Amino acid sequence: MESTRLFDPATYAHGVPYELIAEMRAAAPVQWVEEPSVMGWEEGPGYWAVLTHELVNRVLRDPETFSSNQGATQIRNPGTDDMLRFVQRMMLNQDPPGHTRLRRLLTKSFTPRAVARLEEGIAERAKLIVDKVESKGHADFAQDIAAELPLMTLAEIMGVPEQDRMLLFDWSNRVIGYQ
Repeated sequence: MESTRLFDPATYAHGVPYELIAEMRAAAPVQWVEEPSVMGWEEGPGYWAVLTHELVNRVLRDPETFSSNQGATQIRNPGTDDMLRFVQRMMLNQDPPGHTRLRRLLTKSFTPRAVARLEEGIAERAKLIVDKVESKGHADFAQDIAAELPLMTLAEIMGVPEQDRMLLFDWSNRVIGYQ
């Protein structure tokens, strides 16, 4: 099935598969996508891919019909009710008004002006990270580079003291690591 390719990480190896998405959109603007077992992840329940801007906006504006809180894909619901309630409080899994309240708090930190103020610090942190890796002579790219730069940047935005920033990394991994 063509739509299954949308879920396959290999489809994204060379960037966003715009051609595939355009073909799918031309065939049907909403399609069911199977989630086969991939890279050690067990098979998922599948999901509806909404492929036009107009329809995506309709979905986003109708949380009573299209709820983020009622189940997720890729980030699996945990097995216990206590953990499920915890996961449902994450911004990703919230519907309005909770999601709206959290989004309002965050958007102030990501305006073009606010992001421009971060650029110099991001460049400095990137250089520090590369220098540290270079001096070691080896690196775990995912942990030493890909995780550290956004973590350090978000920690700065959130005002997390430098000595506590790795705690943020640890806590984030624990929250999603139940999978």
